[in-house]
Amino acid sequence: MNPLSQFIDAWNDPAMRHAMVNHFPIVLSVIGIPFALLAALIGKRAKAMRWTALAFYVALMASAFVTKNSGDDAHEAIRGSLSDEAHEVLEEHEELGDKVWWFASAVTLLLGVSLARNPKVRVPSAWVAVAGSLFLAGWVANAADHGGRLVYEYGAGTPDEIAELFASADSPVEATEDARVAFFRNEVRPILTTHCLRCHNPTRAKRSGGLDQSTIAGLLQGGLSGPALVPGWPDKSLLILAVRHEDPDLQMPAGKDKLTDDLIAVLERWIADGAVWEPFEFARSRNPVPE
Repeated sequence: MNPLSQFIDAWNDPAMRHAMVNHFPIVLSVIGIPFALLAALIGKRAKAMRWTALAFYVALMASAFVTKNSGDDAHEAIRGSLSDEAHEVLEEHEELGDKVWWFASAVTLLLGVSLARNPKVRVPSAWVAVAGSLFLAGWVANAADHGGRLVYEYGAGTPDEIAELFASADSPVEATEDARVAFFRNEVRPILTTHCLRCHNPTRAKRSGGLDQSTIAGLLQGGLSGPALVPGWPDKSLLILAVRHEDPDLQMPAGKDKLTDDLIAVLERWIADGAVWEPFEFARSRNPVPE
């Protein structure tokens, strides 16, 4: 699938669309603070700076409005798939997100008033705008924290298979209950520890591609290229695409020979069977021991 098709598919999914647009208010709310502060400090000579700050907050106001609407669509799409606890976090996230638009509008209005020539109007409005920009950035950060909890703690908006793994990540299946655990321990884990964890582990200050392969949560969250696993779908998992060497820009293990077909088949079978995981303690040795 080419990048344009991937983008269109993601955009048509309410949860993915919201995930794409909600970063704009976060970035703009932080970048706008120094512009608002400089506009207030420089004063009368800062007309261009005040216009620039105003432009940032107009953009923030617009992006917050778009994000709010995309969030409403995502809410409707995932409402019935969440636990009561997750649904409570979702409601809080939605309430916080709805107010970003109003607070951004207030700061924008204050910055507009700060363009007045009268210093008795210009100066107070500029400094109140600075205070408002700081408050707004904190509010946006709080809303973003709730959104992050929804995704990474409850798997909201992710495929059902991934959501189930997030929910059960702390409750591994015993080997006696599921033969897939033994398959992971005996067949899959040696491949990961021998060929993958040297670069993709939590002890590296800058792990390759931002990916941690020592936990199922790390694989599901993925790195700079996105989630490494799509349980049940080997052909859609970046881990498999990388070890197959089908993409010249995505080949693992990096700088080494391609894995044998037998080893790749083991990883494919593991993912096709649901990517069942048994937690283990990562160590620099080639054979980490189970917890």
